[in-house]
Amino acid sequence: MKHVNLDHDTPAIRRKRQRQERDARRGELGPGRYSALVKDLAGTIRLAFEAGATASLFGLEGPLRHGIRADLCLQGWPWTKADLMAREMLEDAFRVARAVRPSWEEGQQEWAIHAGTLIERTRCVRCHGPLPEGHYKFCSNNCAASHSRALGRLREAQEDRAVKFATISI
Repeated sequence: MKHVNLDHDTPAIRRKRQRQERDARRGELGPGRYSALVKDLAGTIRLAFEAGATASLFGLEGPLRHGIRADLCLQGWPWTKADLMAREMLEDAFRVARAVRPSWEEGQQEWAIHAGTLIERTRCVRCHGPLPEGHYKFCSNNCAASHSRALGRLREAQEDRAVKFATISI
């Protein structure tokens, strides 16, 4: 096993550390470094999706944002600036990977049919009780009407009220 002297940095390691410290003080990455990281992120996102490791191009968004933010914080970045930089890098990486976010409606459970796949329901969408024979989404007209009204309120909610409505169980 080769012994590594941690007390003696090579000139390349010192330059890298100095660059990272400079970037942390400025709160931004150099354009070349930024572009290279975005390109690498886009490649990773595309590769994971094509390999079936994620169900969508956005499947690694949370772990990647966390990892980028953590690395930047370890380099001396304040948390808020590191988080903003991670978000910006991922936005550009998704653009490079040609990822298109689904609409709000497409993200809801009601969109069970996608690319010819039907997910069979056994429980009511509203109350989660068992579905009676011949019912495919709601156990009763009351549950169907309640659910419809709740979704209508969500769609009509003002931006400041949307979060409150979204956190209340439908």
